[in-house]
Amino acid sequence: MMLNSFDSKGKAGAVFVVLGILLLIAGMIGYTFTGEIEDVPTPTATNQAFFADEPLPENVLSPFVSAEVTITWDRDDVWIGLVDEDEKKRCEDVPTYFANGVGCDGSSIKLVAGDSTASASDGFTWKMESGTYYAALGAKDSGIPAGSQVLVEYTVDLGHSLLSVLISVGAVFIGAVLMYYGRE
Repeated sequence: MMLNSFDSKGKAGAVFVVLGILLLIAGMIGYTFTGEIEDVPTPTATNQAFFADEPLPENVLSPFVSAEVTITWDRDDVWIGLVDEDEKKRCEDVPTYFANGVGCDGSSIKLVAGDSTASASDGFTWKMESGTYYAALGAKDSGIPAGSQVLVEYTVDLGHSLLSVLISVGAVFIGAVLMYYGRE
């Protein structure tokens, strides 16, 4: 067997090469998962932003994994976007009847991603950043009757970040060097 021609340093190098190649392949293939954002309040009034109670899943591995989120919804009479935690808190602290004057309506809220004119079928795509983000939505032209449902779905595509590519290539390189100098 080929591994018998290596000392322990060469065998460790072979492990590095295999792990580096596996990481490269896994990152190129990527991984996709989907889900629904639950408990999204129905926008019953125009010119007012409503927020999901639960945040989107966080990308805690952002230095190692690149994540791209696509959000779609099932109604063209609503707009959807993403806000950070600070913007959500700021808008929730404003009484409803003042929402238009302080930038918490669909046209002036500080969206991290999305747009108040986006169509439901196209949705929007966002390169995920570290932090806590919430879905925000509102009615486009007129309020939606109470009890109506808005189904919000997301798709997250995971792949390589620059750091993970560098680590994978570095592992292959280090492994190859160890294998070269670990021959018997």
